[in-house]
Amino acid sequence: MKHILPTAIAIGTALVVLFGYLIPAPELITARAVLTDWAVIAAALAVLLGVANVIIANARRVQTGAQGWFYNLLTVLAVLVMLTVGILESLGGAPAIYEQTSLTQVLFTGIVVASQAALASMLVFFMVAAAVRLLRLRPNRWSVLFLIVVIFALLSWIPLSLIRPLQGLRDWVLEVPAMAGARGILIGVALAILVFGLRVLTGVERPYRD
Repeated sequence: MKHILPTAIAIGTALVVLFGYLIPAPELITARAVLTDWAVIAAALAVLLGVANVIIANARRVQTGAQGWFYNLLTVLAVLVMLTVGILESLGGAPAIYEQTSLTQVLFTGIVVASQAALASMLVFFMVAAAVRLLRLRPNRWSVLFLIVVIFALLSWIPLSLIRPLQGLRDWVLEVPAMAGARGILIGVALAILVFGLRVLTGVERPYRD
């Protein structure tokens, strides 16, 4: 029963939520909303557990003086500061935490978004290094094409009148071949999620057993 009961609950829950979107029955819609709310609550609890795990794991490394403990200390302090600020702002009113002038949003925009932008800017250099490395390891036409496209995409963003005619070709490369590849990846991800959902519905995939 320890395998049959969780499988029956998972399949039944998935079917109720799925039919709640497909069949306009008030009972199914109500049951779907309740199950969805339970999922949101479970996800929120999982986030809290994740935050607690991050604090405990990094605090242990600080306590033991492991290599790079100073960065672990910064991580713990950042989590505690953001958590404290969010709780204090939430006590003053729920919408305040989502306003652009709130301290939570200011810290998020000024630190997280800026860090993401810095990492994204470094991605360009990683692409060039990867193209050169690929050309050295596998010197074929595809590696040469990859290197040419990367260098062309970099040079076409330089604001020079000499390179301005190449900007139209750059836009075409980004909007047609690059967009086609990105959409192909997204379609593949969607199909994989669909297959995984069907495996859960049929009881073949049982991630909840672990």
